[in-house]
Amino acid sequence: MSEIRRLLLEFELENVARLANKTAKYKKALVKSFSDPSEIVRERALLASIDMADPTLVDDIVNALNDEDADVRIACAQALAWYQQPKTVPYMLRGLLDENPWVRSHCAAGLSKMLEGPIWARIPKEDIKKIIDGFPNMTDEEIASFLTSLNLVPDAINRLVRWHKENFELDIDDSILMEELEGKPIILESAEGTLEPITPPTHGSTTSEPEISPEVQLILSELPEDIVATLPPEDLRRLTPSSARELVEKLKDQLGIEEEPPKKKKKVKVRKVKRVKKKKKGPTRSQLLKKIPKSVRDSVGEEALQSLTVEELEALIAASPEEEVERPKEKPKKEPEGKLAELIAKYGEEKAEILIKLPEDMLSGLGKKEIEEMDLDTLQSLVDALGPPE
Repeated sequence: MSEIRRLLLEFELENVARLANKTAKYKKALVKSFSDPSEIVRERALLASIDMADPTLVDDIVNALNDEDADVRIACAQALAWYQQPKTVPYMLRGLLDENPWVRSHCAAGLSKMLEGPIWARIPKEDIKKIIDGFPNMTDEEIASFLTSLNLVPDAINRLVRWHKENFELDIDDSILMEELEGKPIILESAEGTLEPITPPTHGSTTSEPEISPEVQLILSELPEDIVATLPPEDLRRLTPSSARELVEKLKDQLGIEEEPPKKKKKVKVRKVKRVKKKKKGPTRSQLLKKIPKSVRDSVGEEALQSLTVEELEALIAASPEEEVERPKEKPKKEPEGKLAELIAKYGEEKAEILIKLPEDMLSGLGKKEIEEMDLDTLQSLVDALGPPE
């Protein structure tokens, strides 16, 4: 048994990524594992490809999107969505037609990162097939109009049209990956007062400790240390400031942690660190979880659902069939009874709602014709003057 296969069976994904980054021999063994006879090995190999952070792997990863095992296809879709390589767009478009909602949601999330605008999981199948087939018998103007109708933003339309004309035979884009990993060096002051550069891990890195940017560390410091210690290192390494903020807010909500007054922190010297724009407040995790259909909930599993980010939950809901989403039943309207029903029959619902507030003796002193001639404002003034029934 090869070393890579043994580590995959033991679920040592970080060690697999470390070895594959170290030598071509282990990288070749990892790629070979994408087509291993065991679906467990295939799935874990694809997940390890994310830890490896090597976008050149996508040429081999895409083949797993046709795997007969749903868990393998899910892992493949997750890897493709994470790498954000334009050449994988046709594969993720086909993934939107997959029978598994989790595969569809990952592909939809990946497409949204590169081609923003629509909720990809909600685009009709016939329109997805039209894009996959290369816009058959359509002029450039018709293609632009068609993509606009799908709510793609102008920049996304230009990118998709350009990529299509190049048959998606595009070079690997490392810049996207570097942005995802917060790859720009950040200088901060150490305890001894010297300046230490923090740089992202390279493909040949052998360190097993997660590289976390100071901005992400600052956000995570809002949580108790014992909570941070329980977070998987491989997940911490992939956090960006925006996803770290989302994680912290989610955990604060779940654990009932209240906001504390800001403390004075040691000055940190940084070089061109972009501020993260605050996202508009959307539905909470609990609200999103309630919208997930039972069939999808059963197929994904409660444990997996609890580990999803808000963005992934929204994508999963979008990928679920609309008719399966549970909606609260409307309570039947209670029919009016007694005196109110009698007044409604005589004067209509609006007047009846005002007249019922009058004392019985006052109401009997008003003639039917007199009441019919009164407008709503006059009646309301009368009610205010006489007071409510005793």
